[in-house]
Amino acid sequence: MTKLIQSVQRAAAICRLLTTQPETSLHELQAALQLPKATTYGLLATLVAERIVYKNPLTAAYSLGPAALVGDQPLTGDQLVRLLRPNLQQLASDRNLAVHVAVRQADRAHYLAKIEAPHPQHVSAQPGQDDSLAITATGKLLLSASPADFQASYLASLTAPLARQLQDDLSTISRRNVAYDYGEQTSQIACVATGLRDHRGQVIASVSLVLPATATSIDLRTGEQQLLALTAALAPRI
Repeated sequence: MTKLIQSVQRAAAICRLLTTQPETSLHELQAALQLPKATTYGLLATLVAERIVYKNPLTAAYSLGPAALVGDQPLTGDQLVRLLRPNLQQLASDRNLAVHVAVRQADRAHYLAKIEAPHPQHVSAQPGQDDSLAITATGKLLLSASPADFQASYLASLTAPLARQLQDDLSTISRRNVAYDYGEQTSQIACVATGLRDHRGQVIASVSLVLPATATSIDLRTGEQQLLALTAALAPRI
């Protein structure tokens, strides 16, 4: 009988755990695998060096890395939020703005998470809430990433003026991976959204910043640049 290599078995156990629990700490991994701390850390350091595991510089927690993600199943909503939360909290803190994560469910934008600003200035969507695809930055971004047949059927359900406006906008939104809401849903807020792509290049969620209606074009463009940089940095990890 071939003798199995214990270190490889342990490394595989780490990867299996991270498949379902991204953003897991060294202590949590050590406890789950019942390994000495030094052994666990050495295995993780090797896996990080090989890009099989990713170590978040913000939290020192571990997730699967880009080398392990090819062909892997997409993350669930809960797993995605857990993976993104440290980076989104940092953005919310830096800008003092709420950050939303949403996905398309049927013909609505469904919010998975809201990362609140340290000092909230206005009302924004809550986790579990659904919004229109037609008049929100998040919705328009998700619609632009939807299959063409869905776009056509959805546009056909709208009033003719709104459908024409969206039709004109969708190709630009898709190309730039950015959508805006200039108070279309409510006069109290403006919003900018970008698409979060996975390692396959597919948009799996929208990430948005919610700004007060008094935000300037410079504020919105700054938010756009920060979101694009963030989603580009996150893409290899999902």
